[in-house]
Amino acid sequence: MAEIRRETQQHSGVNLSDILFALFKRKRTIIVCAAVGIIAAAAFYFLQPPSYESQAKLLVRYVLERSAVDQIEGANAGVSSSDTTDKVIGAEIEILTSWDLAVQVADAIGAKRLGAPSKEAAARGIVLGLKVISNKGSNIIFVSYKNREPELPTLVLQELLSRYFVKHLEVHRSVGAFDFVTQQTDQVRTRLSQTEDALKALREKTGIASLKEGSAALATEGAKAQEQLSAAEAELAEQKAIVSQTTENKARKAKTVVDANGLAVAPAFMKWKTTSQSSERSPVSGRARVAGIQAKVEALKSRLRDIQQRTKQLSELAPQIEDLERKRGMDDANYKYFAASLEKARIDEALDPSKMPNISAVQRPSPPVPVTTKRVKIALGLAGGGIALGVALALLRGLVLNRTVGRPLDLETQLQIPLMLSIPYSNARNRHLALPTNGSAANPGALATRRHHSKLAPWEAGHFIRPYCDAIRNRLGLYFELNQLTHKPKLVGIAGFSEAGGTSTLAAGLAASLSETNDGKVLLVDINLGPEDVHPFFKGKPAYSLNAALKPNGAIASASDNLYLATVGPSNAGPAQLGLKKFFDMMPNLKASDFDYIIFDMPPLDQTSPTWGMSPFMDKLLLVVEAEKNNRELIKRGYRKLVSERDNVAVVVNKARSYVPKWLDTES
Repeated sequence: MAEIRRETQQHSGVNLSDILFALFKRKRTIIVCAAVGIIAAAAFYFLQPPSYESQAKLLVRYVLERSAVDQIEGANAGVSSSDTTDKVIGAEIEILTSWDLAVQVADAIGAKRLGAPSKEAAARGIVLGLKVISNKGSNIIFVSYKNREPELPTLVLQELLSRYFVKHLEVHRSVGAFDFVTQQTDQVRTRLSQTEDALKALREKTGIASLKEGSAALATEGAKAQEQLSAAEAELAEQKAIVSQTTENKARKAKTVVDANGLAVAPAFMKWKTTSQSSERSPVSGRARVAGIQAKVEALKSRLRDIQQRTKQLSELAPQIEDLERKRGMDDANYKYFAASLEKARIDEALDPSKMPNISAVQRPSPPVPVTTKRVKIALGLAGGGIALGVALALLRGLVLNRTVGRPLDLETQLQIPLMLSIPYSNARNRHLALPTNGSAANPGALATRRHHSKLAPWEAGHFIRPYCDAIRNRLGLYFELNQLTHKPKLVGIAGFSEAGGTSTLAAGLAASLSETNDGKVLLVDINLGPEDVHPFFKGKPAYSLNAALKPNGAIASASDNLYLATVGPSNAGPAQLGLKKFFDMMPNLKASDFDYIIFDMPPLDQTSPTWGMSPFMDKLLLVVEAEKNNRELIKRGYRKLVSERDNVAVVVNKARSYVPKWLDTES
């Protein structure tokens, strides 16, 4: 079936126009929430007393562990790496913010002066008002304290820094270090003296001053004695041989013989001569010399035995001497360390906390100044929170909780239902009249029907709905032409989803618009009302029952040119609706009538409505959707059901409002 329809926009999700519509529709909610937030912000800002703050800065060059028995020296504590600096600064920040230090400050100033019932409460207030920070990699510590009393911040900060220097020394040095080091020094000195006495006794016993040097000396002396002994023994053997030879020579001289010439000739063995003068000596002197050498040999042997004995004794006592020397070395090192530590402890004991060389006050506590940053932030937060709450409520109600069709565009984008026309909401302020609805009060200048105290008012040419009815009339004409619907009468039904949808006004306006074309007679049938609720259309001309209008006994009077009005039920019936069986029975009469158009003002679509059965017999069904009132799912199901039976449904959105300014409205 060919019908001119607007292309439905296929998209999902929330777009900018949806957000703007939700926000501007509920702008009153946003304004109220914003006003409440601004009032709360103003009340907080003016009723909350200001706080006063004092600031100070500390420079931490290095931190020296001042424990008298700790082997970490100042050179090792002054490492300048970033990680070490951060750790040192972090430790000092913990000292500054410690509970013990806060209690000391509270006790020094007094809980009453700090406005607290007890010392613990005053310390808790100091901790809450204290702020200690440092930038990463920096050795500057920023200390500040806030209080509502202007004279307290500087006083508390001064007392805090004074106590901090003392606390710093207490943390970084041992308690009672001087006494401990003095005691340890005396004990080490006593042990060292005992070791030296024992070592001295062993040295006197062995006759050596040092184990290493004594062992070397004995070895050298033993080797030398052995060499001398060997030389003496060799000399003794030589002397014995000489003495023996000398004795034999003298005996042979006495036996000298004369040779052939008459000369005295010694034996051949007497020709041996010694080269030394000692061979010419007497045997007595030789024996004496031998005796002397023998005595020397014995002396050397005795000396060698003594050296061997001393070496043996030294080897036996060597382990004891080594232990004593090692112990003496350890005691001596300990004594030197404790002596140095004792001197450090003596200096540290006398150190003035206010004159520590490693920590300096870059900035002493400043005079108190009022601090409004936090108060301004809270006030701005309250004001912004009110606006944010209003926006959140508007978006929640408009985009999440609201299940109605708010704009004509929603019909196409969310329900994929083509839209024929949208009629805007109007009121008397812009000299337009809102569409009167079934069951709603009608302005005397509007064409409408009412359940109670109702009357059909005359159509005014200046009524705002007339252009929209003319547009619907033209589109209906085009629809009938394109679909070659040339039969008469053409049945047009108008139905909605609620009694306040404005179907009666639209039906009356469309009937009046069709009657003005001079194309034939138009019959407006009000299916919702009985005849006693129908009054003259205008100029006193009456309306007729549907049977009388379809099968008149005579000529019937028109309400206006070519426009006739009919109702359901006999003349004595109360409010009634046209049943399906009666409607089916009347179909031959409807088709045989001489009307060109029959407009049916049909009951709202609900579960028991006869409109469901009547709609397939209509040549065109106009489905009226009341904006911001009808549920999306109800519209979707109703439209799908009507189209499934016959695809002759066109949707008109009534009372569509545009809350967004025109310069922001993307639908304009």
